Amino acid sequence: MKKLIFIIVLIINSGLLLATEQEPDFVHYNGKKLTLSTGWGHPSPLETYYSQNNIEYPFTMLHTANYRGHVAIWEISDDKLFLNEIQIEKAKYKPEKFDVKSQSDSLSSKDKVFADWFTGVIIGEERSKKNYWEVEKSYYFYVKYGKVVDTQELTEKDFKQIEKISDRDTSDHDLMAKYSMLFLNNNYISYYFRIHGNDTIKFDTKGGYLSGNSDLSPILSYFDNDHLKWPYNWENFEKSGAPFCTWIINNDSLMLSDIELHTGTGFYSIDKFSVDLVDIFPNKLNDNKVFGDWISGIFVVRHGKNEEDENLPGYFEFKVSELTYLRLKDGIVLEKYTVPADFDFKNIPANTDEGLKKILEELK
Repeated sequence: MKKLIFIIVLIINSGLLLATEQEPDFVHYNGKKLTLSTGWGHPSPLETYYSQNNIEYPFTMLHTANYRGHVAIWEISDDKLFLNEIQIEKAKYKPEKFDVKSQSDSLSSKDKVFADWFTGVIIGEERSKKNYWEVEKSYYFYVKYGKVVDTQELTEKDFKQIEKISDRDTSDHDLMAKYSMLFLNNNYISYYFRIHGNDTIKFDTKGGYLSGNSDLSPILSYFDNDHLKWPYNWENFEKSGAPFCTWIINNDSLMLSDIELHTGTGFYSIDKFSVDLVDIFPNKLNDNKVFGDWISGIFVVRHGKNEEDENLPGYFEFKVSELTYLRLKDGIVLEKYTVPADFDFKNIPANTDEGLKKILEELK
């Protein structure tokens, strides 16, 4: 209990202080227009639509306070989350403009789209009419596949009570429900804060960072890129984190050799926990490795090394020296091409292999 209280106090008092305050989305709820928190750990539900469906993200950063490139207008009605509108600066668009569709059109209409792709915690804030920066009440909504399954309203008084929570408060069911929601939210933002870290891969005596046709680890495609199917998602209060995998290529087969869970919201440190492969793949383990036979597509490996910044001692940046392009089908490497980091992608040399040309064309 003490450890959980410490985590909650950190979340209440600090948040992601090192991140630039992001321009919020908005959500209409019970006649109120609430600001919807967005940031590195709290992606807009619209952002997750593109990443989960492997669709190219159509927005570009507007400024440092709006890196996602839009402001989305949402609505919660009948315990369901709907997307009503997308704003880019002063322009307003219906969701269909950016090909946003629900998985089931039965609850959508021409005016709004049922956000059944989204699962996670969203925070709506009721702000003071006199002082925008004063939050009078926070609404925590836990959404599963577009349906709101839990709502907790928290005031400043609630936050202060939770800061002092102890074992004696376990009989206060209302307070414990709010406490559990805060802990769930902490797991959620810690998970999403780490979800986009690239996996590592080793082959041909070289190593590098692996990225694919989505910005998620290839292991998640085994779970249909559905984070709730990942056994260490934010609902796991004992052990939660985003997957960070190590892969090897052996005899043209892609093999998973190691998994770590990455969590935490620190910019300069990562909380890491090991995971036994047999716990996730009890029937696929062979010689302490798992054949990635569910993985297909084009992947890019960035080779290089970390170099210390001359102007910032102690800060290291990964410098790319080579790029390897892989085409995989059912875990088997069908094609492999390596080019130097300064390869001219705008004016591709005439002697470039036709297979690589085709891959680069497909990646456009």
